[in-house]
Amino acid sequence: MNVGIIGGGQLGRMLVMEGRKLGFNFSVIDSNANSPAGRISDSSYSYDQYRDFIGQSEVITFEFEHIDSRVLEAAESSGKLFPGKNSIMLKRDRADEKNFLKGIGVPTAEFMVAETRKELSEAVKSFDHSVLKSAAGGYDGKGQYRLKRNDKLDGIPDQKYVVEQKIDFDYEASAIFVSDRNGKVVMFTPSYNLNRKGILLLNRAPISDPGFRDIGERIIRSLGYVGAMGIEFFVVDGKPMVNEIAPRVHNTGHHTLLGSTMSQFEAHLRAITGLPINEPELLSPSGIVNLIGKDLDSTTRSEILSIPGTVIYWYCKDSARRGRKLGHVNIASHDEASLKKRMDLVTRAYYGDDPDKYL
Repeated sequence: MNVGIIGGGQLGRMLVMEGRKLGFNFSVIDSNANSPAGRISDSSYSYDQYRDFIGQSEVITFEFEHIDSRVLEAAESSGKLFPGKNSIMLKRDRADEKNFLKGIGVPTAEFMVAETRKELSEAVKSFDHSVLKSAAGGYDGKGQYRLKRNDKLDGIPDQKYVVEQKIDFDYEASAIFVSDRNGKVVMFTPSYNLNRKGILLLNRAPISDPGFRDIGERIIRSLGYVGAMGIEFFVVDGKPMVNEIAPRVHNTGHHTLLGSTMSQFEAHLRAITGLPINEPELLSPSGIVNLIGKDLDSTTRSEILSIPGTVIYWYCKDSARRGRKLGHVNIASHDEASLKKRMDLVTRAYYGDDPDKYL
């Protein structure tokens, strides 16, 4: 079977790597002819070649949401696109995503939508502390601003925003859900997230489920969704609320590459191609440390690999810059205390004493 992937980034690269085990071939379409996924695919296309890409593919999926409209519409019309266009459209506008979640009774932070400067000023005054999120685009903390009730809007770009009440959460968490074509939904072991400057620094499993599964299944079924979905949660007083959804494989699911009976990437490919999916099992405590903002030299590579239970995934991007995810390290261990120690060693080996200067 030939699987088409829209987008050639690191998520696409790992889909190809994991899909080889299933005997699949891959086509990738991307604006970058030398993309990480395109380098290891069987064929690579530019966006102007989208008709050839769709014709070549038996099933089509995507690894990011900001898809060229020509490709998205043609892929949807072909009947080959999984998940469907409706899940992507929610991510084109944060207001649509928030209103969808509210409409199906999923708990989120209290929010308001501001389409004008005047509405923005009024919305900010509604909360003691606000988080402004640009309605269009934005990821890894980009397009976000934190304000107090009486702060001025100086320096805040004039555009549409979702204005959320700042949440004092116990911790941040994620869960990866996968639904097949018959509506079966499974959930990977939930994981704890540590973010710095809005960017995921590290992530580890297991943590307990205070209600993630019920919320995830409600979202999946409301969308008629097929494939993997990452859902980010805030846990407040022991109860979960949704921060955002990602209709694709997700950075917080990378721990499954080493610690689970199947990875999120394999599960996604199984689901969209009609192969069976089973409830994933955690084989051992596992996690990741993201490698962000600087190249991996031979000394650091050796130091990381000298730590037991580590595997490096380097994404082979064309350049390093501050805040750019360039790879990650999977870490596994026999117990959670040992896992945390190993993750600390990996973090120090790559970042030294100050990760923030690379984020």
